[in-house]
Amino acid sequence: MLVLYMLDVLNDPDVFSTAMLAEIKADVHTLLTSAEDPYLEDDLYDRLTDRVIEWHIAKGGPIKREKNPQLYR
Repeated sequence: MLVLYMLDVLNDPDVFSTAMLAEIKADVHTLLTSAEDPYLEDDLYDRLTDRVIEWHIAKGGPIKREKNPQLYR
């Protein structure tokens, strides 16, 4: 869920170039498709961490996350 949430938030053409968005999507795809054999190298995690920080700076802070009614029944 966290990786999909990150993709949803980071998929922002106002902050990232087309090439950077493609890299973010590729990194998330790698994480989602490596469930049987988890991805353990630092490069992917370092890139995604950098993108989260860049997005945070561009947006002037965090966004308020709405509660998912599916999780709170």
